[in-house]
Amino acid sequence: MACSVISLYNQLTVGFGYEHCSGTSAVAIDNKIEQAMDLVKSHLMFAVREEVEVLKEQIKELVEKISQLEYENSILRAAATPETLAKLQQQKALPPSSSS
Repeated sequence: MACSVISLYNQLTVGFGYEHCSGTSAVAIDNKIEQAMDLVKSHLMFAVREEVEVLKEQIKELVEKISQLEYENSILRAAATPETLAKLQQQKALPPSSSS
């Protein structure tokens, strides 16, 4: 598809002296520029749609992982001793340490 953009660019630049164009040539160049812009737009839209699909799949996987971890956490908390739970509460109360 990149060849199509290059091909349109070559058609625009080869054989046309834009500053010396008649009205008809200027219109032809404008039409080719519009075609090239439409082609670029469609390629960008395709790339964006593709990326959105990848991101949606990653979000789905992360939501499933969160659900699994929350389930495991609830089981572990139910089996934890009161002392362990108290330590977890103390850890939550402390300000986060800077890792830099």
